[in-house]
Amino acid sequence: MSEETSPADSGHGPVRRRAITIMTPVFVGLLVAMLVLGTTLVLLQIAGLLIVNPGVIIGTAEALSPWAFGVGGALGIWTLLLSYAHGWKPAD
Repeated sequence: MSEETSPADSGHGPVRRRAITIMTPVFVGLLVAMLVLGTTLVLLQIAGLLIVNPGVIIGTAEALSPWAFGVGGALGIWTLLLSYAHGWKPAD
C-alpha cells in the first residue's frame, strides 16, 4: 500500500490546501526552467570547446549564468516555502 495521501486527506485546512495547489505548479515551472537553463549553458559551452572558440564559452557563461543562478535561487526559496506549506519537518 502507498503511504501517499491526497491533499484533501492530509488534514490541512482549506487555505493551506489552496496554497499548496497554487505553489506546486510554480515549483514545477521553476524546476523545469532551471534544468533547461543549466542544460543549455553546459551544452553551449561544450559546443564552444568542440569548435575551440573561447568567445562562445565565455559569452554563454556571461549571458546565461545570471539567469540560471537566479532561477536556481528562486527555486531553492520556493522549495522551502512549499515544504513549510506541506508541514514537513527536517526529521521527515
